[in-house]
Amino acid sequence: MDDLLGSADEGGGFLTREEVFDNLRNAVRAVGKYASPDEEESEGFFTKPLTEDAWKDRVAERMDEEMLSALRWRSRGSSGSAAAKFARRPAFSEAAPSGGRADRTEDEPCGLEPMQAAEKSRPSQAPRSRRSAESSARQLSQSGCVWLFENACIEERKIVLFATGADARELPKSLLGCGEFGNYDFTAVEVRHPRFRYLQFPRNATEQAETLLIIPGSMSGVSAHNPFHLLHSTVPAAWQLHHPDYGLCVPRTELDIRFAYISAFHGRRQSHFWNVFTREQGVVSADSEAQRLSIAAQWRFWWSPLSEAPPIPLGSDTQPRCYKRIIFGRELFRTGIGGFVTPRAMAFYHRYLAAVMPGSPRDRPLLSESEAEARLFSQLRPGALRMLNRDAVALWELGPGGRYDAAFFTQAGALKLQQRPFNLQQVRQKDDVEEASQEPRMQLLFSGDPGSAKTVVNVLWVQRPKRARRWIANMDEVAEWIQGWRHPGHPGLQVAVLVADFEQLHPATQWRLAAQADILVGVTGAALAWAAFQRPGAAVLDIFPPGSNFCTEGWGRNYVSHYGGLARLSGVQHTCTEHPAELEGSLANAKINSPDDAKALARKQVREQLGGFWHGQNLRLDMPKMRKAFMEAVDRVLPLVLRGRDKV
Repeated sequence: MDDLLGSADEGGGFLTREEVFDNLRNAVRAVGKYASPDEEESEGFFTKPLTEDAWKDRVAERMDEEMLSALRWRSRGSSGSAAAKFARRPAFSEAAPSGGRADRTEDEPCGLEPMQAAEKSRPSQAPRSRRSAESSARQLSQSGCVWLFENACIEERKIVLFATGADARELPKSLLGCGEFGNYDFTAVEVRHPRFRYLQFPRNATEQAETLLIIPGSMSGVSAHNPFHLLHSTVPAAWQLHHPDYGLCVPRTELDIRFAYISAFHGRRQSHFWNVFTREQGVVSADSEAQRLSIAAQWRFWWSPLSEAPPIPLGSDTQPRCYKRIIFGRELFRTGIGGFVTPRAMAFYHRYLAAVMPGSPRDRPLLSESEAEARLFSQLRPGALRMLNRDAVALWELGPGGRYDAAFFTQAGALKLQQRPFNLQQVRQKDDVEEASQEPRMQLLFSGDPGSAKTVVNVLWVQRPKRARRWIANMDEVAEWIQGWRHPGHPGLQVAVLVADFEQLHPATQWRLAAQADILVGVTGAALAWAAFQRPGAAVLDIFPPGSNFCTEGWGRNYVSHYGGLARLSGVQHTCTEHPAELEGSLANAKINSPDDAKALARKQVREQLGGFWHGQNLRLDMPKMRKAFMEAVDRVLPLVLRGRDKV
């Protein structure tokens, strides 16, 4: 196939790659348009998906001259071709910071200390004149993704600016919201006469916060709790708020954060959930208490390094709030081509975390178990008074050597993963009891005799619960293989494989686990986002079900995929492998005569049992393939291990 293809730059070949990609996209759009469900079928369509044969029949029924015309091959020179859009582009946008890893003095974080009183205005005082009440606006970078407004307010889901005449006409009425789900227009911007600033909005936001960061492009149910999506916000936000080149240098004690969503539907939905979730209740069930603890822990780890006050959805505030500065937007984080975040920006994020979460100093008091999460949850309620004059979330507990850290690749350390505070709740749901009795959630495996090893490679193997899907069916076979594993060229080498379910672990514990892992293994999904916290030179084995079309097997061959791209930005080595699906239900006993039969049945399972989503497939490892990839990973990280582990 490569002999037939060339790129526009290379010349040669009968076709260009750009042409192939353009025609593939066009075919998907054309068939999707003509074979989509009728209006009366739309409700519940993916709950009861069509079979593969039914799809074929539908396409055949609707195949007419118009559809055939839409599917005709478009050469690069034809008027309708969009092949030029697939031409090679720069790896990062022009606005992106240049350079390699952050090892220079100009990459020292700023804004780590609270502003001095003389540098701050009096937030409780209303503007005294119309001129002092007017807003100003400017873009903060050439990406167009980030704006700075001075003297502005928020009311419900709107940004309210103040100006009149020509000044009002110059203020933007629509903002570019940049995010991992695509860019969109944020139109909830309203300009009012300056007199309304001191008549309707007499007070500032809080007793301390003078700056508000609005992070646009969020999606309800995904952006708030998935590590992969959280990195798309926290990494660029750290650069924007604390890199000297960006010039904001906003202390975390003086910042509020709000999430703006990709549509009004998502915004209303999330605000409603937030108000219900955080409201005062009489008796709280065990499941609700566990959910509160889990979300508070997520917020504490991901957002407390940036702001002392936890973020909430835009529109959840009980009354309007005004700020000296409102920063709208985030620079783009792309694991594919383009975007703002470079390896240097990723390294700066780690440098910033090290500065604000340095570990557990002896002069700091140790809070009682989950006290910081309880404090933070009380702050999640819209209208809650901001805690003053102390670090309410105890960041010092989260870092290296802190409350959530241990030598996890030892027997004693692995046992801690089943205990508080490392484990947020040991059994969250009733049906977990039976599941836990069938399959251990945490298991530490050693190759050979643990006492005889001179060098140990730490392997973190993430195994999801069976009910959560993307579960590996033959982990018992993996355990037997690991215990008998030997490296042919290094007889004193041992692997310590920690099989872990991340679902119930405190996020800070997940961070420390990833930092200690030389190799991270798991079925593709959010847990592999912790590769961003491995040390440079470590490795990731990304396991895929068949037919995802997201895996090109081989080291360094997936540099723009979700976790291949993330590994590239983090200086981590990445490979992926595809493995057979574990067929279930009516397909469990189907006769398989060839690999093609297995793939066809896997596709049938996705369409007829999983609503069209390949992400829901469980799988059974192809052990020869897994053994080969595992040995390659060990060899790749061995120089790093032999040099000795730096303090992580």
